[in-house]
Amino acid sequence: MSTPFVRLTVSGITMEGDAIRDWADALVRDHDTEWTRSLRDTVQELVTGDGAMTARTSGTTGRPKELRFPAKDLMASAHLTGEAFHLRPGDTALLALPCNFIAGKMMLVRAFVLGLDLRVVPPQGDLAPLLGAGLTHDFAPLVGSQLARLLEHGGPFVDRHFGSILLGGGPVHGRLRHAIRGLSVPVHQGYGSTETLTHVALRRLNGPEEHDDYRACPGVGFRVDDEGRLIVRTPHLSTVEHRTSDLVELLDETRFLWLGRADEVILSRGRKLFPEDLEARSHSVLERPHAFFGEPDERDGQRVVLFLEPGPGEHDDDAVLERLKRVLRPHELPVRILRGPLPRTGTGKVQRARLRDQASGGLADT
Repeated sequence: MSTPFVRLTVSGITMEGDAIRDWADALVRDHDTEWTRSLRDTVQELVTGDGAMTARTSGTTGRPKELRFPAKDLMASAHLTGEAFHLRPGDTALLALPCNFIAGKMMLVRAFVLGLDLRVVPPQGDLAPLLGAGLTHDFAPLVGSQLARLLEHGGPFVDRHFGSILLGGGPVHGRLRHAIRGLSVPVHQGYGSTETLTHVALRRLNGPEEHDDYRACPGVGFRVDDEGRLIVRTPHLSTVEHRTSDLVELLDETRFLWLGRADEVILSRGRKLFPEDLEARSHSVLERPHAFFGEPDERDGQRVVLFLEPGPGEHDDDAVLERLKRVLRPHELPVRILRGPLPRTGTGKVQRARLRDQASGGLADT
């Protein structure tokens, strides 16, 4: 079986066969970096053999693992995105994510399958200098840190350059969520994983259609197990059911409210505390990046720990606790505050397992 990925358009130039590989090779010759090498390797996989693609999980909650997807699954996922975002051949799409993870890889797949005109830029923090005057991108997957940097140039700047934004890379809180509400361009947050070939549900973050629940992409369905963990039905993929570690409030077969990950719930004094819920509230009083997690405690079962990246005004534990008291209940307040850089995956998600390891390994309170 030959590959179905035979034609790719980049910045208005359509390439076929060896020309696609030559383009990817030229990127590496001109800029020999991790992102160009991962892009070239992904292109090589897609345009040779049967078009199957390998992807590694991000390692947010555990050790990364390698998965392999057949071409028909890649194509089905691309068509799902096309239907969800009403994409048409010739629409412009931005690739500003690294291709060593599934989000960047799938943008290449979508360009092949949907006939999108791909604009490729390095996945750096501030994308503004790379966008080009007057260029509009009909579809742009970004992570929160990239959108936050773009918003430093003003909401009108973002509205001018994008037709639709798909946001990944973890929960959206505080100032970024407030700034998104001021945009005219539709911004959706995606729910999905490497196993589901990125998003299978979307949540609108702004405009009159803003909503808190995730809503299934066409054909996708949801149910929960006895412990409230989400099970995703994906009839468009070879694996038609995916069991997750996400605890949700199921509203119906196509909508849910995300509560947090089952393996991250803090069980303290008989109460279930969700770190993501604590962070959604604490971001209004703590400007520095931070994360909550639980550690064993003989009396309470687990106790709440706050890991805070150091910065101006964040060195006084009592001052931090006073601010947290405005938004957290007494039993939700951290018993211990640790400081240091937050360990993150390549897609920007906090690695809570590493936080716990650092805490149990004797990381000093500061």
